[in-house]
Amino acid sequence: QKPNPSAMAAPARIAAADLENMGKKELVEAVQKIAPIAFLQENKLNGKVEAVAKRANKDKVIAAYNELHDKGLFSTDEEREAEKLALDLAKAKLEEEKAAEKAAEKAAADAAAGAEEDDGPKRYTIVVSKKGNKENYPKKGDRVKVNYHGTLPDGTIFDSTTDKDWLKARKRKADGLCFKVGSNQVIRGWDECVREMSVGEKSTVTIEPEWAYGAKGVPDAGIPPRATLIFEMELLAILN
Repeated sequence: QKPNPSAMAAPARIAAADLENMGKKELVEAVQKIAPIAFLQENKLNGKVEAVAKRANKDKVIAAYNELHDKGLFSTDEEREAEKLALDLAKAKLEEEKAAEKAAEKAAADAAAGAEEDDGPKRYTIVVSKKGNKENYPKKGDRVKVNYHGTLPDGTIFDSTTDKDWLKARKRKADGLCFKVGSNQVIRGWDECVREMSVGEKSTVTIEPEWAYGAKGVPDAGIPPRATLIFEMELLAILN
C-alpha cells in the first residue's frame, strides 16, 4: 500500500546533530511515529520499540528517518491502522490457502496409499515355522521390533541381526530392527507381511522384487537388480 503524502502534513524534521545525540529507542520511536507499516517492515523497524532498538543499527535508523522526510513517506495513525488490517487480511488469506493446499496434499497421499493397498496381488509369501501368540498383530502406525536374516535365493547373506559370524565380521551387535509399520521406513514387503504375524512368530518370508528393491536393487548392500529376497523373520515385540 503506497502512502498518500497529502494525507498527512510533513512533521517537523529533527536536525541532523540532534539525531546523532538521540538514543536508539528515541530514534525508533521517531520513525515509527510517522512511517507506514510497509516501510517499517522493509527496514526491519516494525514491532515493540524496546526490541527493535535492541537489534537495530543506529546509523540505519537515522538513514531510515531521513529517507522518510526526503521522500515524504508519512502515514497517520488511521492510515497505519488501515494498513495493518489489510496486511492481517492478506496473511489470513495466505494461511487459508496453505491449509487448503496441505489438506489437498494429504487427501492425495491418502488416496495414493489406498490405491497402493489395492494394486493387485501381494508380492510375498509367508511360511510359518513357529506360531506366535495369535493375539497381538501389528497395525499401521505401530512400532515393532523384528529379528531377521536376509539372503538371496542362492543363499548369499546380505543382512542379518542373528548370524553371529556375519555380524562379527562386520563388527555389528546382534539387535533387532525397530520400525513404524506402514510408514515407508522399510521395504513394502516387510510393511505388509509383518501385519500378518503375531508376536513371537517366526516365518520365512519370500519377497518379490516389486515389493523389495525393484529394478535397481542395492548393489552396495549386495542386492542385485530385480532380486527376490528371502527373510527368516521373528516378530519380537510391538513397542507401543
